[in-house]
Amino acid sequence: MVALIVTCPDCHSEDVIRFGKTASGFARFRCKACGRTFSDAPERGHDEPFKARVLAAYEERMSMRGVARTFRISRNTLVKWLQEKGGA
Repeated sequence: MVALIVTCPDCHSEDVIRFGKTASGFARFRCKACGRTFSDAPERGHDEPFKARVLAAYEERMSMRGVARTFRISRNTLVKWLQEKGGA
């Protein structure tokens, strides 16, 4: 069996305890040193190459609905990415 050592993302202490579960079922932890709670959930969001492909498709005159449907993202996400880029 492999032991996973969990460290606090703030103070990097290994003195953490299990502190329940998140709504999506991931383990939740609490640092005894600084009191911060955190989870072991994977990172959220999309990587930059994916965002670049989505924005390139939109710039090629594909509709917002078409881009959202093709790449399986919400239109709100696409609008946010366009605003960050300065193109909306």
